[in-house]
Amino acid sequence: MYAFTVIFSVVTAALFAFVGVTKLTGAEQQVEAAEHFGIRWDGYRLIGVAELLGALGLLIGLGVVWLGVLAAACLLLLMAGALFVHHRSGDSPALMGPAAIAAVLALCTLIFRLIS
Repeated sequence: MYAFTVIFSVVTAALFAFVGVTKLTGAEQQVEAAEHFGIRWDGYRLIGVAELLGALGLLIGLGVVWLGVLAAACLLLLMAGALFVHHRSGDSPALMGPAAIAAVLALCTLIFRLIS
């Protein structure tokens, strides 16, 4: 079971690290997303910081169990917020797909963290 915990933690951390870096570096797609959601760019970049910290927490959490659980739970809550913002903005389910996939990854990571 621990092997699944490691796999899901690393994959989820890689996804959130990638997305977090795109927010921090001001990738054009992220700037457009912030405008679409009506979020100031400074605030949107802070989401990138949270994503990077969550990714780091998942990796450190492989050795410090409580931190891995906390990081996975926080990333799941972050994605719940992202799905709410997508819904509020009138996005189609297809546009919500990446956030939904990230939420499922965070949920699976949390479950494996809790049972291993």
